[in-house]
Amino acid sequence: MNRDIDPILSERALPDDILSEAARWHLASDDDAMDWDAFTLWLEHDPRHRRAFDEVALTDALLTEHRPEIRAALAEQGDSDHAANDAEDEAEALAAGGGRAPVRPLLHRRVWQWAGMAVAASLAAAIAVPQFMDTASEVYATEGAPERIALADGSTILLAPRSKLTVDGRGQDHIGLTGGAWFDIRHDPDRQLQITAGDVSINDIGTRFDVQAQDDAVRVAVVEGQVQVSAQAMAGPVQVPAGKGLAFDSRAGTATVAAVNTQDVGSWKDGRLTYDNARLVLVASDLHRYAGITVDVPPALRDRRFSGTLIVDNGDAALRDLVQLMGLRLSGHAGAWRLEQP
Repeated sequence: MNRDIDPILSERALPDDILSEAARWHLASDDDAMDWDAFTLWLEHDPRHRRAFDEVALTDALLTEHRPEIRAALAEQGDSDHAANDAEDEAEALAAGGGRAPVRPLLHRRVWQWAGMAVAASLAAAIAVPQFMDTASEVYATEGAPERIALADGSTILLAPRSKLTVDGRGQDHIGLTGGAWFDIRHDPDRQLQITAGDVSINDIGTRFDVQAQDDAVRVAVVEGQVQVSAQAMAGPVQVPAGKGLAFDSRAGTATVAAVNTQDVGSWKDGRLTYDNARLVLVASDLHRYAGITVDVPPALRDRRFSGTLIVDNGDAALRDLVQLMGLRLSGHAGAWRLEQP
């Protein structure tokens, strides 16, 4: 496993209006009437929105967690605070008496208020920085074998061969996936897991589901519970319950929901791949991931449909079975196979 630390402090400052919107959403998230669909659309509208929301939530958590230390630190600054208050009082007195003073004393007072909040937030960050220095993006990458990943809350992820997964966030609630993975997420209504796979975002509070993401396609199949899937190309978020699967095609900008056999979802864990009307190009991609077989599918065949089961313990045998079932011809050699019309 590789661990990378993002240079957060080097990012550009966020505009005040975006931070204000993020603060409003953060406050609203404590309300039972929270509009989660609208919140998801707001997050996806601008990449800065998620960053702003995370910063607001982190600052709030820091201020709450380290309130005693902040009070103690501010108490030590008592003399400086009195001096600041004296300076403000003098400025207001000058303004009342016609002397030279800032033209907008109320704005001056607001600056002091914001400065106090900034000091408190800075103190919280300074107190908590040692804790967060150890918090890094966890990066997992597999080759020919799957890897089981255990999250701190008891949830588990089985990362498929030739896949990559990143885990971010204080609660390990932001996950990025390239390839395939089986998710068994512990139910927690107070935590919403977000998985980014290709152009798709998957939100979940606890369920069991499978995700396959490669190139221009993402497939999500749910065995237990329900997930919400969204993408900029989609008209709105789609709820995918148990027994259903969603296939997203970024080329066409379409999402199709259909029934799935839950016994076949994640069947790659048992060494088999089961399909129902799947595009041939996706089957070939799966063969590469799960059987280590590289096969080229020409444009004329990519959208051909395949239904059936392939056993991937022997990649060459799986490829021959596919060719026979599809009535195709195989040319080339190991490492450079090509499907062709007979």
